[in-house]
Amino acid sequence: MTLDALAGLQLEPVRARIAPEKVAEYVAATGDDADRWVDVAPPSYAGALLFMAAPLFLDRDDVRAHTRVLVHVDQRFIWHRPLHLDTDLTLAGSVSKVRSRGASTFVTFEVAAETSDGRLLDSTSTFLLGEEPAAEPGVDHGEPPAPLRGPNETPSRIQHAGAGSLLPSLVKSASRIDLVRYAGASGDFNPIHYDHEAARGAGLDGIVVHGLLMGAWMAQLATATSSRPDPLVELRLRFRAAMRPAVAAAVRGVINGETADGIERVDLAVVADGFDLVTGHATVRVE
Repeated sequence: MTLDALAGLQLEPVRARIAPEKVAEYVAATGDDADRWVDVAPPSYAGALLFMAAPLFLDRDDVRAHTRVLVHVDQRFIWHRPLHLDTDLTLAGSVSKVRSRGASTFVTFEVAAETSDGRLLDSTSTFLLGEEPAAEPGVDHGEPPAPLRGPNETPSRIQHAGAGSLLPSLVKSASRIDLVRYAGASGDFNPIHYDHEAARGAGLDGIVVHGLLMGAWMAQLATATSSRPDPLVELRLRFRAAMRPAVAAAVRGVINGETADGIERVDLAVVADGFDLVTGHATVRVE
């Protein structure tokens, strides 16, 4: 059976709330600045909202059999308003496109977040699903000790700079315990992020860092250039390579241009051992 017939699927809307205690858990799990996100959630909390809706698709009986391999390929978020705490919202998920390539299937999954005041957020994800891994895992070297991680810097305010300016890098890392905490805070319980055997069964060398956790680090660097409660207009991410726990990575950014109305583009990347793990860009509202 293929998943092609699910193109156009509209899922039952999910009622949710931007709860202060859950946002605080998320800020801690992503290593963000707790003093900044007091009245609003950080924009990257959009990832947690995504995974309030995504299980309605990924946990379906006719989909689960295809998720031995489940990889987040790319992600786009568009914010229409700040993510104020204590906001009630409705999350409507849908499958806009299904494309099969050999034993793998690419699914475009969209989520629209609405409040009583209108649209809050749009999310578009590409998931790669498969019944068999594309390759065999490498040599099993086991996992690092559960609490082991490298540096994990908290973002600090970056003074506005012009086009072409390099932003100060953030050094980030996640332990195996951090990945469990992030799973609980974000709702992303894909076992490749905490179960060694499941990760190797999916063709990986071992458990890997969540793509959207790395995306949250990139959002932290981009939002450090603005003090607004709604700093991001859009964030696009392409997940290129896996990151293992306890590895240190640099989050890098460069301002690629600015418009007359105070909107700038920041090109972003998470880099480890000379390889781009995630690339993307953010559109940022500056003062």
